[in-house]
Amino acid sequence: MKLRTRVILQLAALCVALAANGFAADNAYLYIVNGAPGRDVATNLNPGFPVDILINGVCQSHGLAYDSTDGPLSFAAGTYTVQISEANTLAPCTNAAIINSTVTLTSGDSTSAVISVSTGQPTLLQFSDALSAISAGDARFVFANAADAAELQLTLTQTGVTNPKTFTMTANSGAEATLTVADGSYSVQVVASGSTTVLATESVTLASQSAIFVYATGESSNSSIGLVNKTVLDVF
Repeated sequence: MKLRTRVILQLAALCVALAANGFAADNAYLYIVNGAPGRDVATNLNPGFPVDILINGVCQSHGLAYDSTDGPLSFAAGTYTVQISEANTLAPCTNAAIINSTVTLTSGDSTSAVISVSTGQPTLLQFSDALSAISAGDARFVFANAADAAELQLTLTQTGVTNPKTFTMTANSGAEATLTVADGSYSVQVVASGSTTVLATESVTLASQSAIFVYATGESSNSSIGLVNKTVLDVF
């Protein structure tokens, strides 16, 4: 009887584990990226432009400042309403919405919703995260143009090596480009396609089997283009 009981309990535990794994596989994942500099929305706004995010009536994030990311948030697959408002520290998610939008999430996939600016108005852009397996020694670099700009060009150059390699990527507004490179340190430089005027520059370190998502944000018309980064480790 004890043996039978133990076997039944083990089978029950296995069934629970399999069910949990199946449920997790059906989940969809969402990152919220604040890529809206406050001064691009109004000259009197806090440059950090913290916001609250209401998803299907639930306050999922509050006080998310520019250049910050929240997630991954886990949801069942489907389409969700998203309302974004200026942050209210005393009563989060109660200010009037400045963005009313939706995001559509697919089972097993990861999505980034990027708060951006278009002609001075906050908007929400949706990007699919490329998270397929990455080989050891490599990294994935994803450049997303979430800025109020036409085509942007990004130059990625190895640093700290004897014979550095340089890579060039271009992305139209609302689109992204993906590149697989060796892990290590790189310099990043962004210009408008056809121009030599540097709009944004920084240095990044790419870990083996990691994916870095670099979102160009701001407006090219007032030279406020910035870069907001999100890194996902252990993509294998």
